[in-house]
Amino acid sequence: MTIISLNALRAVAIVAGITGVAACQTTANESDRLSADQVRATFIDREWTQGTGTFIFSGNGNYSYSDPSFSAEGTYQIADDGELCTENTGNGRRTCYTFYRDGEGYRYWHDRSGKFWPARLK
Repeated sequence: MTIISLNALRAVAIVAGITGVAACQTTANESDRLSADQVRATFIDREWTQGTGTFIFSGNGNYSYSDPSFSAEGTYQIADDGELCTENTGNGRRTCYTFYRDGEGYRYWHDRSGKFWPARLK
């Protein structure tokens, strides 16, 4: 018979809880998705961050992003369903962002990385 210590059992429970929370971060409830008007009101002409760099989507259709090791700029458009897509100046790389409410804040789906990222207003 194997005896598991209470501390070992707690550690397993914590890891399972963290894993479960991380797994929940791979999907979003469509009812939390921001509309085009909500994206404009929340993220246009305001700086925001995903934790590393700073985004600014200007009202004139231009955008910029910068972090300590990378920067990008170009243009963006917001589709009727609220999806915001950028096209980088120079290389023409296209990236689309879909924004969602997340508790008291926001997060976004980044199509090229296939991940959700936090979106924190500055």
